[in-house]
Amino acid sequence: MPTSEHWQIPRVVDAMAFANPASVLDVGCGYGKYGVLAREYTPATRVDAIDIAPPRYPVYDHFYEGDLRQLSTLIPKDTPRYDLALWLDVIEHLEKEEAWAVLDQLVKVSKTVLITTPFGFRPQEVPGLPFETHRSGWYPWEFGKRYRVVRSQVFPGHFSKYLRLPRLWQVLVLVSGR
Repeated sequence: MPTSEHWQIPRVVDAMAFANPASVLDVGCGYGKYGVLAREYTPATRVDAIDIAPPRYPVYDHFYEGDLRQLSTLIPKDTPRYDLALWLDVIEHLEKEEAWAVLDQLVKVSKTVLITTPFGFRPQEVPGLPFETHRSGWYPWEFGKRYRVVRSQVFPGHFSKYLRLPRLWQVLVLVSGR
């Protein structure tokens, strides 16, 4: 199971603390590290997750297993609306239209959605792990056309701060429905 770069963790934690959620949904939770960080750095009393496979760290109150493109069938109908959904380094693994459809569902089940993704398209394929293939590229200004952007940040990746390569930058946006 591939993971995110470690240098973005403080930026994500800062954005989570800014959002100050009482409940969190970690979409594409991977190992579960952001579930741990949500418990430590936010007042969240409920932290749930969705992924194609169970997380390595069992830190979630509820875990929903399945393809996030079927989000509406994974989360029980009586689940209260979340304050914050984390969609960290996941959106680029979907085709653009599929990603917009999932994000439309996320803003319905959560008041805000925190997204991180590479700046633009960054090719990636991991043999034997089709869900890790990058299928789309994203720019920060795209989100404001469909959602209210609460917070936005572009920051250099680990190597780009030394090489000054914009293609290695990262996007962080916190959005809500209009």
